[in-house]
Formats: sequence, C-alpha cells, structure tokens
Amino acid sequence: MHENFSFRKVVVGNKPYAYVLNKSDLTDLTQKDRILSKLEKEGYAPTYFTNLRDSSDKTYRQILPNIISQIESQYRFNRELVTNFHLLVVGVPNVGKSTLINRLRNFHLKKGNAVKAGGEPGITRAVQSKVKINNNPLVYIYDTPGVLEPRFENIETGFKLACLNCVKNHQVNSDILADYLLYKLNKTKNFKYVEFYNLEVPSDNILEVLLHIAKSKSKIKQLKGFDNSNKKIYDIDAAGHMMIKHYFDGHLGKSMLDDDLITDLIQDDLNLEKFV
Repeated sequence: MHENFSFRKVVVGNKPYAYVLNKSDLTDLTQKDRILSKLEKEGYAPTYFTNLRDSSDKTYRQILPNIISQIESQYRFNRELVTNFHLLVVGVPNVGKSTLINRLRNFHLKKGNAVKAGGEPGITRAVQSKVKINNNPLVYIYDTPGVLEPRFENIETGFKLACLNCVKNHQVNSDILADYLLYKLNKTKNFKYVEFYNLEVPSDNILEVLLHIAKSKSKIKQLKGFDNSNKKIYDIDAAGHMMIKHYFDGHLGKSMLDDDLITDLIQDDLNLEKFV
C-alpha cells in the first residue's frame, strides 16, 4: 500500500482514473473498510481490490465502465467530437498490469490476450503499442514498464517491495530479507510458516529457520576447502530465496506488510470515538 501522492498528481492530474489493488488474495483484508476510507480521504477513489489470477473474481469488470462514465461526465466532453478513448496502465513492477489489460480485453472484446504477462518484474520493458479493449465506445489501452521512485524513502520500503517480488531481490542478501519477513510475520501473529515448514514452535532466529528449510528441502552446496577437498554444506542463501518465494506465492498465509498503517487507522478511529 505504499503511495506516492506527488507522483500520482504528476501522472494523473485531473484526468479520470481508477486505483486497482491487485493480488488482494495474498493480503489480510480484515481492515478493508478502514483502508478504503483512508484511500478515499487521500483522493484515491474509485478503488478496486482484485485477484486477477482467480477467474471467479469479476471485480475488474467494473473498472472500464466507471472510467468511461468519468470521462463522459467531464464538462468539456463532447460526444460528437470524441470518437475513441486512450487509457494508460501505470504501477510498480509485477503487480499484474499486463494481466489486467488482458482481462479487460477478454471480457469486453471477447478476444484473446494481447500482451505478455509473467511472474517476474521486468517482463514489460517499454511502453507497448496500444491495445484495443472495447468497441462501443472505442477504447485503447497502453501497457507500461513498472515504475519506481529513483530512491526509496527508507530501506524498509525496499524490503517490502522485494518481499512482494516487485523488485528483483538479488540486490539484498536473501537471509537479511528473510529475517525481515520473519519479523513481520511474527509481529502480525501470522504463524502459518510454522505449519508450512513443520517447525515445532514460532521462532525469531532466522538462521535456525533457514537451516531447517535447507535440511528439509535438501538445499546443499559444495565448497572447496583449504586442502582443495569438496565439502557439502546446507545452502542458507537458497533457503532464504525459497522462503521469500513461498511468501509471495501465498504459502505463508495472508498478511499485510504495511501493518503500521492499519495500526494508525485503528488508533485514529479510537481517537475519533472519544468525541462521538
């Protein structure tokens, strides 16, 4: 849920838009109403929680009609002069921008996929040619590469994006990233990892957890000793990468890394109740 309000103003301005929070199946939405309320106060409306990997989720079908309605309600809009609309999809890497375009095209045009989508950041490397997604009215949409700020406001923002596979995590040692993830899981009392990895109890020792994963998954690497003999050791780095992948694949339970924002929202509501 990291937002850059100044960036939004530059890109969107006064143009009609919709705010799509995809992969909602991976997060804890028990505070969904509070999240929507905060986003609306900050100018993020309409907001849609989507799970584009689930064919039963039809939420995305509301997006295009809403945007068309916004365009047509603008005071400068002239139906006789405007013959087609052009939309742009913008977001951080690997959040499902290309998948969204394909879903809109599949539903509104009844045609197959037009842009390549994948599970890694960086699949889309340049602004693509326009893709038709609707006939009446005629609507085209552009896919774009993932957009990130030149630098993160703090290191934790980078950790969060790396855990969610929005940036390539090879720039951070996997054990450090896994340690941060373990801290967040324990902090939010999400102990699904204990069951998933067959641990006896929750742990705050990342090396113990990664060693357990490496042993159970037979993650072993060879090192050459001082005597030139090959020695086998458990691959902690591979175990760390595995833990991160298990998290963003949804195997470690639903959680929200921006739990501090939710805490602030709840506290704000409690403070307001004093005056009601």
